[in-house]
Amino acid sequence: MMRRPLALGSLLFALLLAGTAAAADAEDCASDTPAVSIPACTRIIGRAGEPDDNIAEAIANRGKAYMLLNDFNRAIADLDEALRRRPQHGVAHHNRGVVYLQQGEFEKALADFTEATRLSPQDAESRFARGRTYHAMGKIDLALADFDAAIKIDARHVDALISRGALLASTGKPEQALKDYDEALRIDPNNADAYSNRGSLYLMTSRFPQAMADLNQAIKLDPANEMAYLNRGMTYVFQKQFDRAISDFDRALRLNPRNSHVLVQRATAYFFKKQPDRALADLNEAIRLDSKSLQAHKLRAAIHSGSGRRDQAIADFRKALELDPSDQSVKKGLADLGAAQ
Repeated sequence: MMRRPLALGSLLFALLLAGTAAAADAEDCASDTPAVSIPACTRIIGRAGEPDDNIAEAIANRGKAYMLLNDFNRAIADLDEALRRRPQHGVAHHNRGVVYLQQGEFEKALADFTEATRLSPQDAESRFARGRTYHAMGKIDLALADFDAAIKIDARHVDALISRGALLASTGKPEQALKDYDEALRIDPNNADAYSNRGSLYLMTSRFPQAMADLNQAIKLDPANEMAYLNRGMTYVFQKQFDRAISDFDRALRLNPRNSHVLVQRATAYFFKKQPDRALADLNEAIRLDSKSLQAHKLRAAIHSGSGRRDQAIADFRKALELDPSDQSVKKGLADLGAAQ
């Protein structure tokens, strides 16, 4: 006679279902997709009888999810609570540091990344993030030391290679920077930022064909790469292809209308095209956005001077000299106008 399967007791069946649901929530809570992780983490946090460590981890994971959504207030609230419950939670320190860095609170970011590296000395990501923070603070030597450390821990850390390359390029070491960009592209041949940065380096060292090739590739890989459009536009200016330059500056400004540097570069192209009114419009907007733009004041002074607006030219040259008292071209501009420095 065929036996029927025994029915599970209702309490035991409920417990098994609860265990399955809890396991699914734990997996979903650790997801990098906020729409999946936030509800699952919230269920864990509110579940009766959940161990304290599980709750702390769920709060930390939910804080990371809010961070990914750029919901910084909720992210900080959760990460603060996670660290109150587990002060030694290195990942929570790292993620809170990322939020502080994005908010421009560099000292707080630095403290969190430093604690994260203390808790996990072999964590390349926190070393890299601390290097980015030092860079944002203008502490170049400390930034380089952290990028070096991140690369020593993880030789394939592409972002650290690109960031170190950018710092080396900005401190007058273009060939060392080029090695970092080459290595980044060897590891990740489709990295748009590496192509963009290497293209910028080639532009800076007047290797225009190589610059154009890299910047074309950066834009092909990432059509929203604002810096690649800017640098390709500048390459076109050097090659006297002003209409193409303006087209690229237009694209960069569509991506970020508040980029004063792009406005100055487009003004430069208009200036060379003998369209001073358009150049002035861009320079006025650039200075409105960034009153300390040396290049904008110098170019606007030159346009005013060429148009016979002596007083306005003198005012711009003097502002430029205030920004950089060592600029000899500005001193000459004032002297040519018969004005005191």
